Amino acid sequence: MSVKPLKVVMIRRGKNKVTNVPSENLVTFIRKKALLGTDELSGDGKNWIRVDRHYQLRKYFLDSGEVKLEVSEKLKNGDQVGAGSMNPPPGLMNELEEAAGLLKDINE
Repeated sequence: MSVKPLKVVMIRRGKNKVTNVPSENLVTFIRKKALLGTDELSGDGKNWIRVDRHYQLRKYFLDSGEVKLEVSEKLKNGDQVGAGSMNPPPGLMNELEEAAGLLKDINE
């Protein structure tokens, strides 16, 4: 069974809940610090997950310690991590294109 992406989600912070939040805006809200890792996200209002634990959004909350741990794991597994040999993170090009689009919109 395939999961269909949600167009809108609910966000909960403590007892406050906001409905009909466009899912395409979540990354922008995270970058502007309007959406915190401790906030919770739901598609149905019954099942909630912390934003920093959501499989697609957690990468926006990685701190330098977690990045160092990831590199350390690569070294332990014998993977190459030299400057020219480390692959860029998955989705980096999409994120750069998204950022370029946001900058273009701001400058217009």
